Amino acid sequence: MTMRTTTTRALIRATAAAVLLTTTAGCGGQQSGDANAAAEQPTEPTEPSTEQMTGLPVAVGLDLYVGGRQVPGEWFTASGRGTHWVGLRDDRTWWWGYDEEPQRIDGQIDQSVVISPSGGYLAHVLTGPDGGWTLVGADTGWGGEGFGAVDLPRGEMSPPPRAVAVTDDGLVIARGPRFQWLWRPLVDAATVDLSETAPGQVVIGSTDVGLVVNEGRYDRTDGQQGAPYLARLAEDGTLTRLGPVPTHDALAASDRWLAYVLPGTTGGEAWGPDQLHVQRRDGSDRGVLTAPDGWRFDAAELQWETADELLAVLVSPDGDGALARCRPDAQTCELVDLPD
Repeated sequence: MTMRTTTTRALIRATAAAVLLTTTAGCGGQQSGDANAAAEQPTEPTEPSTEQMTGLPVAVGLDLYVGGRQVPGEWFTASGRGTHWVGLRDDRTWWWGYDEEPQRIDGQIDQSVVISPSGGYLAHVLTGPDGGWTLVGADTGWGGEGFGAVDLPRGEMSPPPRAVAVTDDGLVIARGPRFQWLWRPLVDAATVDLSETAPGQVVIGSTDVGLVVNEGRYDRTDGQQGAPYLARLAEDGTLTRLGPVPTHDALAASDRWLAYVLPGTTGGEAWGPDQLHVQRRDGSDRGVLTAPDGWRFDAAELQWETADELLAVLVSPDGDGALARCRPDAQTCELVDLPD
């Protein structure tokens, strides 16, 4: 098997980052990054290593791989676990699958579709013809059985409401500039107003081991300031703190490690950070992962393959894409072979 990189346009990489960074950014926009990054003179990209392809869903350039096989079409981004995935195609339509065969998600979707950490459930907000919003969800098994829908608060909102996260228990968190709800479709189909059960706490994203939460307002809170933390959500809408996390532009958490991009280092003219910061969740160790020569990390495309191995999509200044497997213990990142 030989290494193959995928050529894309810089605009496509920016689009993918804009979609996925909202998972941990909250309703507020990302701050501008380091404007000097565009003026840097990159080196030639590193030659391939012998790292084997992952089985996780991953979009590299415009190619999507699920279970090590390429999915038909061209794709901006994807996420999931095992062979269960959700992705945004280059025509800006959302699709899902339980294998490499894509299934279209119908309706007008103005914000990201989210998937649970284990890949079992999807949730998203549909925009109706009258301008109203409906929160819907489904499982990702064969047939994709839906588990109902609930109308969200109406009125002018910018940005529009979105599904922030869905847990492995099928609990769905949706948020707009003026509200934050928990929906319990697999319990009793009821909604819980999180302003009452978790006042002042804003769910800004999800990781493999818990929700990312910060204190603030629903319309302007992200992970770039304050004191964000991981939490577990109960059916009654209460949050249990699992531990603090650093301020960040992007964050991925495993059972053992945190990987994150420092605040203010993405967006603007920057084409991606050349370093990721890592630390053990118990605080016993920390370090820095450096991208292979000639590459930068796509901050929106980080996922833990195991508790100790991080998959990171890479970008180059001319728009090429590649995949790296990083090991915090050794502080190494090696390029992964992509199927021909």
